[in-house]
Amino acid sequence: NVEESSKALRAFSVPSQKQAIALARAWAPPKMHPFGSNPNCFICEAQFAVFRRACHCRNCGVCICGGCTVQWPAKMLPVTYNIKKESVVNICKTCDYLCSEFRLALLAGDHDKAMALYSTGNINLTTPFANVKGELL
Repeated sequence: NVEESSKALRAFSVPSQKQAIALARAWAPPKMHPFGSNPNCFICEAQFAVFRRACHCRNCGVCICGGCTVQWPAKMLPVTYNIKKESVVNICKTCDYLCSEFRLALLAGDHDKAMALYSTGNINLTTPFANVKGELL
């Protein structure tokens, strides 16, 4: 559909190359670490086996076990991150903690803490993380 394509292109038109690169990085899904070269969970370091299956964090791409995951509604991630078009996605406990602390820092008005958390690289501002637990920004 030409009309729909034109709308999408206009939605992403940016005035400079620097802004275009920043936009592309924000919407690019994380690189998933290969299971073959990661035999242990990134968080608890337990070895993957038949009953301890590996999965990817959909926010940062690391290999994690089921015990180290938190499930988020898929709406909390950019649509480009949800490769399998799932309604619920697995996120590692680290990303969950960082995003929760970032949200609390914003609500408390703690700019320095919010910037420090954002600099970890695990916070994506295209994520509609606000008002997940009833807060209002």
